[in-house]
Amino acid sequence: MPHPVQKDGCSCGVIVVEMARAVMEAFPQLPQMQFETTRKAMGESRRNMGLQVLEASVFDEETCSMCGADRPPGEAPANTDWIQCDKCDRWFHAVCLTMDPRTLQELKQKQWLCVL
Repeated sequence: MPHPVQKDGCSCGVIVVEMARAVMEAFPQLPQMQFETTRKAMGESRRNMGLQVLEASVFDEETCSMCGADRPPGEAPANTDWIQCDKCDRWFHAVCLTMDPRTLQELKQKQWLCVL
């Protein structure tokens, strides 16, 4: 199967995903593997894949978007503080963000944006 060739030393994962996507979209036929492998194109593909994964993520107000559980991991108390991102509406245990109570209260008074 002819396919684009990796042009850098860090985009093999992106290329594998692009190839898998082409195979799945063409199945049961053989795919036409046509995508750019420049650094810029690979960066855009990597970013788009990340956004696609985040947008497809299903989190609710009963699970932490950091640890994926309703209770914080380890020795943290089951009844813990939470904070919600003002942009994506995901919820986080303060403990999972290593956020002390004072910082948590300060951030709850203004807009807080998570790393996602």
